[in-house]
Amino acid sequence: MEEDKAYTHSEVEHSDPDPIEQYFHSEPAWARWIPGGYSQSRCLKLSGKPMLLAILSFAGTCILFFGYDSAVMSQVNINPDYLQRMNINHGTNSDAARVGGLVSFWFAGFFIGAILSGSYADSLGRLRAIQMGCIWGILGGALLAGAQNFTWMAIARIISGVGCGHLNTITPIWTSELADYNLRGAFVAVQYALAIFGAQIVYWMQYGCLKTRSLTFSWRFPLGFQMLFLLVILLVAPFFPETPRHLAQTGRLEDAREVLTRCRLLATRESVNQELEEIKTAIRLEATQASHGFISMMWKKDVLHTRRRVALAMGIQFMRELTGPDVIAVFGPQVFALSGYSGDWPSILAGLNFIGYMCSAFIASYTVERFGRRKLLLTGLFTMGSLLLICGGLAHKVYDLAEVDPVASKRYGSGVVACVFLYTMAFGGTWIVAAFVYPTEVFPLATRAKGSALSMVSFAVAGGVCNEIIPYIISAAGFWVFIIFALLNFVQILPVWAFYIETANRHLEDLDILFASKSPFAIRAEREYDEKKRALGLRESDAVLSG
Repeated sequence: MEEDKAYTHSEVEHSDPDPIEQYFHSEPAWARWIPGGYSQSRCLKLSGKPMLLAILSFAGTCILFFGYDSAVMSQVNINPDYLQRMNINHGTNSDAARVGGLVSFWFAGFFIGAILSGSYADSLGRLRAIQMGCIWGILGGALLAGAQNFTWMAIARIISGVGCGHLNTITPIWTSELADYNLRGAFVAVQYALAIFGAQIVYWMQYGCLKTRSLTFSWRFPLGFQMLFLLVILLVAPFFPETPRHLAQTGRLEDAREVLTRCRLLATRESVNQELEEIKTAIRLEATQASHGFISMMWKKDVLHTRRRVALAMGIQFMRELTGPDVIAVFGPQVFALSGYSGDWPSILAGLNFIGYMCSAFIASYTVERFGRRKLLLTGLFTMGSLLLICGGLAHKVYDLAEVDPVASKRYGSGVVACVFLYTMAFGGTWIVAAFVYPTEVFPLATRAKGSALSMVSFAVAGGVCNEIIPYIISAAGFWVFIIFALLNFVQILPVWAFYIETANRHLEDLDILFASKSPFAIRAEREYDEKKRALGLRESDAVLSG
């Protein structure tokens, strides 16, 4: 073991009848004008667990910004000064739509950011794409803090969303390609637990400002404060490793070997060489068999079934939004008002709800690897649907008894609060993790950045539509909002059970065999996966090449 750990990284590549060099893609000439990126001499001199903790801290800060930015409007939406400044303080249905519109403009920017980052993350690298997102986000934050009218705010929300789209698309790819295969889900779970912590920071910051500062300061300061996270990310990114898969794809095999050695808990010469060979095998396969453009990925049929993978990745993000998380996260005070609480209580309860949300996401860092993505998705849908159905029934009793029996109405309201808390914990312990890790796993290396970008496009479209109509639904339908999302949860159980293959505890390069099946059904793909391994007696990555 000691001999293995002491090896040098300048080993000669084995002779290969099919030279890997022909499949390399060098960085474009214009990349030199983009500062940052990976440098072996500049990279942190850490190995093993310390390096993984450093990577997790950096990625966690990126996703913490996503949580902060996605929840920053929660109490801005009810700030009288903000509503007056945006001319949406008349209490009409039109105003409700415009409130939702300003939230949804962020998703429009997120859509753009996902497409942009996916288009150049393979050529620029993951780190540079993250840095580009920081620049967009800083510009957006400055404009948000100084917004003077509806149009200004809408443009600022779009630009801020572009930055967040970069970070939320690329960061999970970066960590998934750096982490050991059995730690990918845990890494993403911790990141999104920190995203919820980011939402808590902004929520309680806004609440504290409302109680101690002017109304203007209470919405402008939190919108500008997010720039601090982005400045930190922008400045420290050049000191972190690029992913070995991107380095290998651009011909820097020795750099890839160095990063693999530093980012593995138990790095030996054999394990590092084996993983590098798997990456090279995947590069060969994907260079000739995969669809590479956004359009061809969605429409062209290929050996690797990229089109099917796109449908799964986009589908899981669309379904994630339909489970109802933004009803609670973005419009929490309005939702808790449906439980019969008034005054400061809806805002306080919405803030307390984030605590259980964050704790459940940390728990998911254990369950997502132990039980797998598929079981978490199915369990989450059933649990969330059941809890929302109960919420709807209890909220109906709150409404019916509000005038005739206020004491009983308050008891039912407490039941609504408890069920909403449990629903949020169920979402945090299942879907927030599985839905974001799945798209980073199902795509081959050649299309991983673009595939993840398409999944974020689906997230942005679904989020934009939902956030546009949710204020109107809450205003017009009241407690029926719980029933609507309960039914949506139950309906989604069937497609998840039928089509979503388990990806936990498998090498990224080994997942190609799971999608080699001509059948889109998960059960049949798993059966063929086991049969092919037994018949060939090979590693999964070799089995794919064997047909």
